[in-house]
Amino acid sequence: MRLLTVCLNPTFQITMVFPSLLLGEVNRAKEHYLDSSGKGMNTARVLAQLGHDAFLLSHLGGERKHEFIRMAEKDRVTVLWTDSKSEIRTCITVLGNGQTTELIQEPEPVRSGTEGPIRELFTQALETVDGVIITGTRAGGYAHDLYPAFVKEAKEKGLFVLLDLKGDDLRNSLIHRPDIIKPNMSEFVQTFFNRTIREREMDPHLESEVRGLMKQIHDEYGTITYLSRGKEESWIQDKEFHTVTPEPVEAVNTLGCGDTLSAVLAVELMEHGDLLRAAETATCWAGVNARQIRPGTVH
Repeated sequence: MRLLTVCLNPTFQITMVFPSLLLGEVNRAKEHYLDSSGKGMNTARVLAQLGHDAFLLSHLGGERKHEFIRMAEKDRVTVLWTDSKSEIRTCITVLGNGQTTELIQEPEPVRSGTEGPIRELFTQALETVDGVIITGTRAGGYAHDLYPAFVKEAKEKGLFVLLDLKGDDLRNSLIHRPDIIKPNMSEFVQTFFNRTIREREMDPHLESEVRGLMKQIHDEYGTITYLSRGKEESWIQDKEFHTVTPEPVEAVNTLGCGDTLSAVLAVELMEHGDLLRAAETATCWAGVNARQIRPGTVH
């Protein structure tokens, strides 16, 4: 299977493991790792580890762009890229005291002239792949209609499309009938109800509204909605409403679990078309990722 992952927000991810953490003190890591990352790279890496041909479409820039490419190649991911003249951000995962803490650097906007080559690379890639996964927040500098245009173009080619998006990028893409959308619950509520909630913060009225909208999305666009909810059961809507409960795991690093879910869902749905089988398999592999130190890793 050949899949294109689109993520216009590349990242270097530093993962640091501490035996314990004390705020306001010097803390020395017992282990540390550097990975090419971002939601798209994590997704592509999982696809490659599961034996598929993985392509990542992104911009790269600055002095470390070739370092990113070399790291991706080591992970058997082919990067399709143009030079954005913007530095690749670095984010840090701190593992300690049984918790995962994320330190996020916001991305630089891309320079003028980046979007045209990205659109050309996307169009070219559609001729060689079986499906498309579009994931993550766009860096600044791109047109607001870019992701919806990508969905439209891919669906006109008859390709499978999974979206792990939120906000306007998700709302404006629905008209082009993606096969499946996979925000988490809080992203879905923020996107469609303009409310900020935590994963477990659901009252009966909001629950009813969410389920009603999931059904409406399927009825209107034929699109499956898959709402992940962390350790809680996922909510899934095609013609019927389903739930899948993840098995309890001793999580080491939860970064990349959603990306693993996207990768496996896409492959399973494309190969077998069985939604519940896909959901159960993807949930299992997300649990495998949670037990690894490095993000987007299942081996």
